[in-house]
Amino acid sequence: MNFFLAFFKIVRPVNALMSGLAVALGFWLSNNHAPLMTLALLVISAMSAVGFGNSINDIHDMETDKISHPDRPLPRGLISPHAAIVIAFFCASFSLANSFLASPLYALAALIPLIILWFYAFYFKATRLLGNAVVSLLVAYPLVFGGLHAQRIDRLFVPALLAFLLNMVREIIKDVADEEGDKKSGIVTTAALPEKTLTTLFIIISGLYAAFLFVPFIVKHFGIVYFAICAFIALPLHLWWSTLAINKKWRFHLAEISSLIKLEMVAGLLALAADQAIKQLIR
Repeated sequence: MNFFLAFFKIVRPVNALMSGLAVALGFWLSNNHAPLMTLALLVISAMSAVGFGNSINDIHDMETDKISHPDRPLPRGLISPHAAIVIAFFCASFSLANSFLASPLYALAALIPLIILWFYAFYFKATRLLGNAVVSLLVAYPLVFGGLHAQRIDRLFVPALLAFLLNMVREIIKDVADEEGDKKSGIVTTAALPEKTLTTLFIIISGLYAAFLFVPFIVKHFGIVYFAICAFIALPLHLWWSTLAINKKWRFHLAEISSLIKLEMVAGLLALAADQAIKQLIR
């Protein structure tokens, strides 16, 4: 029983489910006419890839997690490093197998993030900004992954960019929250950058996000429902966390900023899905 509990904790089923939903959303928004079986294979592939990434990341971070995340399975001894390696190998293999059943192109598209996830855990994570950018790219990737082979994949590029920008801030916030454990392990991350640099990054990323938020409406990829949800839900949340992030005492609001960004991500996905659903209903 403990092993199965540890397995679910190490693969992060909620994160995996979010990735699977992003694939399904990208599949739907891009007017992908592939069979539903293909969609199911892609969702399973993406969720398995997330399991691989989380497992390999926990293996690498076992020592730092004893300080930053002592409740995780490896620091608690609920699972051995060897068992975690087996889980990681299984998840990677399962991801590739399902994507290959969809098509060779999808198999290649699934292999690329698996390779990046491995390099991230062992090389990119302990870097300033590069590691954050890699994770943010991987968060945005499932949306586009679901739209491969589709007629309207172009509708996914700006939403993927918005997901990338939001997650960049969240990853920096996570680095700051984990700074103590990383320092004791000799790991240097974005949190080590000067305070003014971090604030400047928040301002730049926040500004870029706001500049692109309504582009899908302007270029008519999405309609008035998208505009309304973004204007009345996503944008106020964005301004809320942005105000906190540029405040001199922003380090005292890390959890709040992270939660607001999560809510904004959900609002963005809701805007895309609701707009698409309304369009299909009125056709």
